[in-house]
Amino acid sequence: MTTYPDAVTSTVEIDFDDRVPEESRQAVRNSIHALAVHHSTETARRRELDAEDRASAEALRQPLLDHVRNDPRSADALRSAAERQRARILGTTELPVSDGNPPRQVSPIELDNSFAMLRDFEGLPTRIFQIPYDFSWFWHDLNGGPPRSRILTMETGRSALDSHAGNTLGSDGSVFVNAHAGFGVALRSDRRVHCMARSLRSTQDFGVASAGLDADATVEAGCEMTVMRDGVLQALAFEKRFRGRVSGTLFDPSEDYSYDSGGFGTGAVIEVRWTMEANAQYELNVGAWTFAEAHQGIGGAGANSQIDAKIIFMSLWQQPA
Repeated sequence: MTTYPDAVTSTVEIDFDDRVPEESRQAVRNSIHALAVHHSTETARRRELDAEDRASAEALRQPLLDHVRNDPRSADALRSAAERQRARILGTTELPVSDGNPPRQVSPIELDNSFAMLRDFEGLPTRIFQIPYDFSWFWHDLNGGPPRSRILTMETGRSALDSHAGNTLGSDGSVFVNAHAGFGVALRSDRRVHCMARSLRSTQDFGVASAGLDADATVEAGCEMTVMRDGVLQALAFEKRFRGRVSGTLFDPSEDYSYDSGGFGTGAVIEVRWTMEANAQYELNVGAWTFAEAHQGIGGAGANSQIDAKIIFMSLWQQPA
């Protein structure tokens, strides 16, 4: 396993299958590390914009809050509501800690997901990649906290994350958690080719968020596909399984959000397209991600985002460039 403890924005862990040659491993390390930094940078940019919006809203709310605090009866009601809301701990479900049965081995030829009838590509895949994959990877944004728990198992293709922020059971009090985990394969071609890749995934998902007065909370989770070449992002696709955001105001002092997929289900088809140059190594990655963020305000907030994903296989189509 390789770690990058001195990374500014992220920590990366990679575990290789024994069949991956040493000369391929450094390129994988470069690419996954760069991918983590890319996502962390995008998250930081989004959070900066959210912080600006939050500051603008606070400037507009402050005169009204000051007016409320200057009235004894209103001030008592405000204080009582804040104490009551902050004392409430957001309940969550537990991420299963055992793998259970591995996913059933599926013949890709039987599945619509593996058959393309699109512009530029048609017919069965050129290659199918099944469990176990070449490597697994995990990282979380060091500007926030780590996920409360994670499961990443090469033998079953399982990638599960449980992320908490703010006032939740088991939370370490982090303001936000941004975590990603998944699997990848190394690709090469002796000629220049146009490529398209898809993956079959099955996930179960859970998200819950609660915000009291002057607070907000956000939860997200989903799956991602990326293509990297020696640390440079070539293609990226997301499937967001859920997103919820709640906030509390003087007129509606608390708001809750809850999502439960109710079990495993396949997601929407996502695909990536790129051109593969001859005799160069590329990495095709498929994984899961979670994001949870909570800003306490006056009344407190909590967020919990979970995803349990099984990456069943990856499909690759190629044609001469």
